[in-house]
Amino acid sequence: MNRTPIHEVFLAWAETGAEEPALQYELFDYQESAAAAVSKHLIKAARDHVDDADELTAVVLAAPTGSGKTVIATSVIEAALDGDETTPGIEDATFLWVTDDPSLNRQTLHKMMAASSALALNRLITIEHDFDEEVFSSGRVYFLNIQKLSASATLSRSQVDGRTYSLWETISNTVIKRPYGFVIVVDEAHRGMATARKTRDTIVTQIIGGGGTGRPPVPVVWGISATPRRFLSAMSELGRTTKAHSVRIEDVRASGLLKDQIVLGHTRGVDAAESTLVRHAVKRVREYDRKWFEYTTSTSELPVHPALVVQVADKPSGKELGDLVSTILEEWHEITANNIVHTFADHTQVEAGAYQIAWCPPEDIQDRKDIRVVLCKTAITTGWDCPRAEVLLSLRVAKDIDLITQVMGRMVRTPLARRISTDEDLNAVHCILPKFDQAAVDAIADRFKAGDEETLASGTKVVTKPIELTRNPTLNCDTQAAAAITTAVEDGTATDVSFWQEHENISPSRPAAPTMKNDRRAEARSDTTLPGARGLAQEGLFAVAAPDQALIATGDKSVFDIIEALPSYTIPRRTRSRSAIHRLFKLAFLLAVEYDGKSIEPYALRRARNALVAVIDAHRIDLETTGELTILRERAASARLFERAVSLANLGEGRSETDTVLHLDARGIGILMDRARAALPEGLANDYVDRLAQTDEDVAEAMITTIALASDPKLPEQIELHASRIVEEWFTTHGSAITRLPDGEKDRFDRIKEESDQPLLTAIRLPTRRTEEAEGTVWERHVLSDANGNYQIKLRDWEEHVLGTELEAGAIAWYRNPPSGRHSLQIPYVTAMGISGLAPDFIFISRIGHKLVAGLIDPHGTHLADSVPKLKGLTVYATKHASRFHRIQSIAKLEGTYWMLNHLDAQVRAAIETYQGGDAADLFRQFGISY
Repeated sequence: MNRTPIHEVFLAWAETGAEEPALQYELFDYQESAAAAVSKHLIKAARDHVDDADELTAVVLAAPTGSGKTVIATSVIEAALDGDETTPGIEDATFLWVTDDPSLNRQTLHKMMAASSALALNRLITIEHDFDEEVFSSGRVYFLNIQKLSASATLSRSQVDGRTYSLWETISNTVIKRPYGFVIVVDEAHRGMATARKTRDTIVTQIIGGGGTGRPPVPVVWGISATPRRFLSAMSELGRTTKAHSVRIEDVRASGLLKDQIVLGHTRGVDAAESTLVRHAVKRVREYDRKWFEYTTSTSELPVHPALVVQVADKPSGKELGDLVSTILEEWHEITANNIVHTFADHTQVEAGAYQIAWCPPEDIQDRKDIRVVLCKTAITTGWDCPRAEVLLSLRVAKDIDLITQVMGRMVRTPLARRISTDEDLNAVHCILPKFDQAAVDAIADRFKAGDEETLASGTKVVTKPIELTRNPTLNCDTQAAAAITTAVEDGTATDVSFWQEHENISPSRPAAPTMKNDRRAEARSDTTLPGARGLAQEGLFAVAAPDQALIATGDKSVFDIIEALPSYTIPRRTRSRSAIHRLFKLAFLLAVEYDGKSIEPYALRRARNALVAVIDAHRIDLETTGELTILRERAASARLFERAVSLANLGEGRSETDTVLHLDARGIGILMDRARAALPEGLANDYVDRLAQTDEDVAEAMITTIALASDPKLPEQIELHASRIVEEWFTTHGSAITRLPDGEKDRFDRIKEESDQPLLTAIRLPTRRTEEAEGTVWERHVLSDANGNYQIKLRDWEEHVLGTELEAGAIAWYRNPPSGRHSLQIPYVTAMGISGLAPDFIFISRIGHKLVAGLIDPHGTHLADSVPKLKGLTVYATKHASRFHRIQSIAKLEGTYWMLNHLDAQVRAAIETYQGGDAADLFRQFGISY
């Protein structure tokens, strides 16, 4: 059989000797860090209890809404039950998953089954009323909702209805007979620790045991909550040692799992016919339907079926529901009443005029694609989430703000678990509030921005006066015929030079633009169009430098092409980054996978593996040369036993000592090989054994050599460094091919870049559509605009001054660079806290002769603590990418006068690079010129 590229992928994977990972979802780096931290705490807690039976521990995972806590928990449980390369597992591990909501348990069970191929249904057991066991079985996850342990519940009593053991007895027996590995998981942990414990212990506290409960305490408790403060307090009162890991909301937002924006629609207190707002909500969700169809069709992804959630009053009449349903069906011709369900508390079919509306368990809504409209009253349920619920129409009044935010908080996940880089409307959720006045809308907007303790992640952008923007149609006309760009590698740029190394002074390839006098700019006022808008249409952080790209006037391209070709960088997140070895194999797999029948690099996996095995081999040769390998092998193959004999008959006699060398048996070698696999992950340890062992008889010796090599701490460091270099080289080599992939596939590559602990070269992606707040000054020539070519934004005075000056000087287009995200041009700079990202405020496009050229202009506040590091970062960027820009300038307002630092001036760059002070204003005064 001829080998195709995809055959090579699977052959190379099979040759690792490792089992396919059980987890079916690919964890984000922050999720992997959280899973590793919680696993470490659980293992240590179990061992601590073995060493000291009085040592009781509570482990806490603090994970904000939408962070993927179930995926994190699944990874932890898999590692505990089965172990992996880095986690030894917990012998006889058993988990009892406790909540106060049976639907939440069902949803968690379904998510775990979807996320893992190792956690089959026979290992995930829902405790029902007929459960009757002396102890919980090892290797299982049991799901319990606490209502089943109420005083009247049959599970609370033994010797009743043929029951031998009550569930209380099962829990106690497990704690007594095999405490090691038994973990109680309290989901939504803040809810189980109610203040009622002051008068009586809650059921959750009774399950945990200890204290005044009279029940044996469970050695290890694991609480999961967005706000664990109450749970931590309760555990401390019970005398438990607490260990916590917190997931940062910034990391969750950066992952793209949460929607970026909430658009609030309202009538400003003016009574409007409900049917009009219902029709508007239906039109909005149908617009989502159209956009998702176009997007998923163009990217060959599974379709998204957006849903409308309608929140009604507490006691709607049958006629009111009938009018509502009729209006929806009149406006949405493609659906019927069978596509509408409710989640009311009575759990039965309800009459809605001439229609019968079925009840649906909330946890089933997301996967039932036939459901397009959901009727609810208050909050749908704790833990419910439905990423495809894109529009909420709430017919509640303003006093019900808590009920509205609870539902909205369950609609914040992105449908494809990633951010859409083109149409930003697909990263938003719409909330229509016909019974809210302006004050009430402002109150709910503040609630969304701040977040709350149970359902809302903080930091969501809230839009109350939305305006839809697309790519500016006037720029298409004005600039399409202008000369623009192609990409070419410049001579000498592919050398192995660090971004942060000292650079030779490079004279700017073109002179700086003339400065503008302060009196040339008209003062801008809010909500007015400014003048000038109509008349003109190896060491350090980087191991390998990417080839620079030049702007060359050879084709008919637009301003959008120029901006999207500008160099930007990924900014490492503060969470622990994945190992370079892991990133290399993930990248190799993606390069080897076929896209439309063709791989980018069909043999990438084999090349990656061979390259890293070669590092191990080179290290072995080095150690052999110095003689160190012999010593390491002796340590790996044997253990020394020291014995001292003391005479009991005559204590005064001399003591005799013996030293015996014990050779490891097969079990001992196996234990050490497990450690070697952790030090040399992704199957590298097994690969090297295979490389050394020519016959079966050679395997034991090959293992000892591999164990010896893995024990040398210098080897993993060398492999990591080499893997990191390969990743950067491959992104450079294959970057062009990656950009031609569909968005979903490009996103997988981008995630590998973003997981690096070093900045990597990337590019911006301009959106084709975005919704913004309609406030501030109206400007022209922005790359995104309304249908008339206008863009409205609220700026600070010095930013307005710069923008007005540049437009008056003839810039034909400009882009307000966002502070973060894939639409933002990011420049790395270094502070005492690590690597951060600078987003220069403005990108301007000008026409110089017959060429369109880019300028990077950053109105720079000198009062901030990181002002000088930002200037230094921009200077390094300018040194590396000078040929890509017509201008790179920082602007500061000092004592009412505007000053400019020209980063394309070699002398200015040198002054900034060598500056040791902390006041950026000094640099502007000494080396700036009037702007």
